[in-house]
Amino acid sequence: MNMAQVAVALAKLAGIRKALDLALNDDHKKAGRLPIQNFLIEEVGRYFTGAATQLSILKKELPDLFGDFVEMPVEPKTEMAKTSTEGAAQYRYARSQLEVLARDIDQIFELRANSELAPPLIAAATTRRVFISHGRAPDWREVQAYVEKDIGLPTLELAQEPNQGRTILAKLMEASGQCDSAVIVMTGDDLDAAGQARARENVIHEIGFFQGKYGLGRVCLLHEEGVSIPSNIHGLVYTPFPKGMVSACFGVLTRELKAFY
Repeated sequence: MNMAQVAVALAKLAGIRKALDLALNDDHKKAGRLPIQNFLIEEVGRYFTGAATQLSILKKELPDLFGDFVEMPVEPKTEMAKTSTEGAAQYRYARSQLEVLARDIDQIFELRANSELAPPLIAAATTRRVFISHGRAPDWREVQAYVEKDIGLPTLELAQEPNQGRTILAKLMEASGQCDSAVIVMTGDDLDAAGQARARENVIHEIGFFQGKYGLGRVCLLHEEGVSIPSNIHGLVYTPFPKGMVSACFGVLTRELKAFY
């Protein structure tokens, strides 16, 4: 069983799930338009093929958990009216197909989060170390300083590590192997189409990645109040804090990390 592949597959599914949210929750309400009912293949087709690919990896690596998971259909189902008597039929993805795909991905995360097959995956690590994941806001620096100085645990933050010509994903994979738990600081660095604050894409991806890498019980999520909650953190308890006051959750953070170690 290659748990690194499992972690990457879950991270990619988290990214697809977020993209589906953006596609389904477009700015139709703000613009006074009806929701989009049919989507072009070039707009959303990659979400279906991508999700099916990641599911096949999970089936291979965790057959006891995902072996009987229903295969995800990848073909569009809605036949559009022809504009002429000639030419092949044109198909699009129905809105309901995107909604079903989103629910399937949610179920994958739910199964993984609640299964007995999700113990800490890096329990054999020789050094206890906390991976600090974050967005653009500087709150993470306060978290890192607190974890190191007050709790007494070493940390790792990706941007502080040398690149050595690696891709971001390769760097994340190698750096995460040097840790055995993660603290994710989720701040509202971006806005969605409705103007609601949301976390940056890398944070959304890393939630799924670390759930798969370390197990649900070794991931601590610090959530800035008012920031939209992505569906891929179902089953993960998060600790809220007021904007600009991440220190308000340090008591809970201390308790969680002491439980980890």
